[in-house]
Amino acid sequence: MRRISSRLFIVTFILSLPFWAGAVTPEKPEFRKLAADVYAYIGKLNDANAIVVVTSQGVVVIDTGNNQPETRNILKNIQAVTKQPVRYVIITQNHGDHFGGTPLFSPPATVIMHERVAKDWKSWKPHLIKSWRKRFSEREDALKDFHPMDTVVTFNDHMTLSLGGKVFELIYVNDKYNPGDIGVWLPQSGVLHAGFVGYKERHPDIRPDYSHGTTWLKQLEAFIPLQPKFVVPGHGPISDTKDLQAMIDYLTIARQRVRGMMDKGMALDEIRKQFHMNEYKDWDRTQHLPITAAAIYRELRGEGPEITPSVEKTVKGTIAKIQEEGRYLGVTSDTGQSLALRISNATDIEGIADRSHFKPGMKFTALYEEQKQWNEVLEMKIMP
Repeated sequence: MRRISSRLFIVTFILSLPFWAGAVTPEKPEFRKLAADVYAYIGKLNDANAIVVVTSQGVVVIDTGNNQPETRNILKNIQAVTKQPVRYVIITQNHGDHFGGTPLFSPPATVIMHERVAKDWKSWKPHLIKSWRKRFSEREDALKDFHPMDTVVTFNDHMTLSLGGKVFELIYVNDKYNPGDIGVWLPQSGVLHAGFVGYKERHPDIRPDYSHGTTWLKQLEAFIPLQPKFVVPGHGPISDTKDLQAMIDYLTIARQRVRGMMDKGMALDEIRKQFHMNEYKDWDRTQHLPITAAAIYRELRGEGPEITPSVEKTVKGTIAKIQEEGRYLGVTSDTGQSLALRISNATDIEGIADRSHFKPGMKFTALYEEQKQWNEVLEMKIMP
């Protein structure tokens, strides 16, 4: 494959990896009752998770799924256990696979998020607003003149939501580089949505751009004293307090290892190559290791997030390969170049209902961003 840029190269490399070992959820999602009126939606093959809480005054949904079919499936499961409407949607992190299903519920549901997430939403470009409004065809009329911020309520350090006898504690652990990731604690049932820090037997997704803060230790140290019975992570199987402690142990070893290599005068490229976590060789997502090393390196040096300039480009071509329900596309441009595109929930796709309907051989035009780590499609038009 021709190397177009470091960003396209990295995306293509990820696509070529074999399926990972470790704690991976099954091929079908699970809607599991954890406590009275509290349900976890566990995404298939480590898709994003959600929590559903039924109260006498309505339903609270914590995160909304990976794509349109997933979010519709969450709604179908809600309707199977209650006739109550969805009153609130709580967003735990500013990644599309966790908030992308929000327009299926809001309006009229109120959306709660951290101030830093809201600041990002307010800066969205017109194509993102357009994509939001047409994400669910059955909601076209309700979303026609709607802006995603119209139903948003924000908070800073802590917020308590009480609805129908249920209490929700929204916890933000202060860190100048935390982009708005929060935990949601249900004290009456002992259930915690821990977001990205709640992983079970999974190498953490810590990134040099700090899109999930730095190395999570402050969040873990805040969540463990709660002693939750169930921990619902952003992705993967349900965990518990001992898994939170296991992640602290993991990160402590990782920091010590990177610090040791830094003390020897090793350059970052060499640290990325040499870094390992062999103590956890059975954990899922080993491809996270090099970027974890880079993120720890930056944090230990007191550096801020890595800023990678992006360039908008346009390509016309044909879909050659589809992975993960259209999240990743291998494409051949009309000029013969082979590209790898990452299709997010924010992609404005014209011509099909959503990315899960992609088929090999489809003709398209895509406006996309070319960066070091991700190839985020801005707009894609599918030709008949």
